[in-house]
Amino acid sequence: MPKTSWRHVLVAAMVVLVFAFGGCLTLEPSITTETSDSSVFDGLSATEPWTGSGVRVNATLRSTGDAGNVTQITVIKANGRSFQTIPVDPGQTTVIFTVPANQNSSIVASNTANSTTIETVNVTADGNEVL
Repeated sequence: MPKTSWRHVLVAAMVVLVFAFGGCLTLEPSITTETSDSSVFDGLSATEPWTGSGVRVNATLRSTGDAGNVTQITVIKANGRSFQTIPVDPGQTTVIFTVPANQNSSIVASNTANSTTIETVNVTADGNEVL
């Protein structure tokens, strides 16, 4: 049986304390949304097995004219405040961004050249909240 060093134990304890005092630790985060009618998003999925205050999301964009016109994705928290804004390059088919953990938010796909909103998708980020 391998011997656990005190350094590993100390690092593990520090990680737990950081998350405990930082507000939360969520295991097995998941993203729930309806993309079957979406003209922009083909699918959304969580990218990591655990998270702190935000869930990293892998968004696959459709091969449509609407998706091709998206130049920016903005995540809006349930309280209406912007959480994150990500630029989208022409022809980009995958976008990685973060949504707030354990709450509802909206993902707004827009075109900054003509200041239009192309689509808004509501999402829920859930998981097993530990701390």
